[in-house]
Amino acid sequence: MLENAKLKFTFLKLGMAGEFTERAEKLGLFNLGDLMSVNLAKLKAHRDFNYMWYAEMLTMLKNHGLLNEFQKRTLEA
Repeated sequence: MLENAKLKFTFLKLGMAGEFTERAEKLGLFNLGDLMSVNLAKLKAHRDFNYMWYAEMLTMLKNHGLLNEFQKRTLEA
């Protein structure tokens, strides 16, 4: 389970490049908490979504040990 403080981490704080962060903001995602509670179908339907960004996001989550938690929250919702 994620700590509440960690949910407030920005993508820059998690080591992501500015380009990743800019696209995330266009998608309405400003921190880890936004990402962990996103509606995956709506995210993928957004005009600024692309799979290159999504792959980078999944890699970031994996590197921080959060991929399984993300999958639980988004795929079981």
